[in-house]
Amino acid sequence: MIAVTELQPISTLGRLYIYAIHGYVTEVMFTAAWEFVVNMNWKFPGNTSVWSLFIYGVSTLLIEKFYLLLKDRAPLLVRALIYTVWTYCWEFCTGYILRHFNACPWDYTPFEGDFMGLVTLEYAPLWFIGGIVGEQIVIKNTLKLCWAPADDNNADDATVTSLKNGTVKQKEI
Repeated sequence: MIAVTELQPISTLGRLYIYAIHGYVTEVMFTAAWEFVVNMNWKFPGNTSVWSLFIYGVSTLLIEKFYLLLKDRAPLLVRALIYTVWTYCWEFCTGYILRHFNACPWDYTPFEGDFMGLVTLEYAPLWFIGGIVGEQIVIKNTLKLCWAPADDNNADDATVTSLKNGTVKQKEI
């Protein structure tokens, strides 16, 4: 059995990678679902921009910091509201910068609640729910991941994934 002291938390760079990939895939799936609902396109063509890796990765790392700071101080719905406000600020700022390079992958001007085409109030419920899901599923589970030395005795343990130079283990919280 691996001693708890031997477990190494996943690095900030590792968590950034997990959050970036999660955001990227979520964006592709959302745009595919949107295309189906709006245009009844059975091909489900989802798309996004490579910029979303950076945008979602950095944003979720900051939301993780908010979570760690507020988890014992603010109820979930208040935290979700904070995450939503942050998301709007981040989406506006990154969109504003990308627009100057003609690289902004979204344009909300067709929406009634848009501001400069960079954000729209119509997505507020989705960002709010996304904040809750992100905290409760993605962030909490990512924070449980740890590296441990390779140990053949853990082959039967369902929470361990063996790798060539070590194992990924989910720690108990």
